[in-house]
Amino acid sequence: MRYVCLVHVDQSLIDAATPEELANMDRDNQRANAELTASGHLVLDLALKAPDTARIVRSRGGKVSATDGPYVESKEHLGGFFVIEARSLDEATAIARREPMARFGTIEVRAEMGISWQQPKPA
Repeated sequence: MRYVCLVHVDQSLIDAATPEELANMDRDNQRANAELTASGHLVLDLALKAPDTARIVRSRGGKVSATDGPYVESKEHLGGFFVIEARSLDEATAIARREPMARFGTIEVRAEMGISWQQPKPA
């Protein structure tokens, strides 16, 4: 089963980190991704730009609006995500516990619903 691991970043922890701590985190992330790839767990990994670069699109009552981000003010923001293959929520959680970015925020682990809105590729 696939699990999406949402990486919520506490920007104050990133801002307080030394250049050496940030370099270590980057190195540790690269190592962790290589290990997950080698084990066959990693499907996709993406880091996201800061919330103030986002645009929120909303459709209500037939009207569509777009607003520049950030959408909400909070201590943590979505900094990225990775998709993994795991046998269970417990295994996915064990994988997320090893994620180096957990030092700078939280990792939210969610199972996929098992449906996709992706269009089938033409034959």
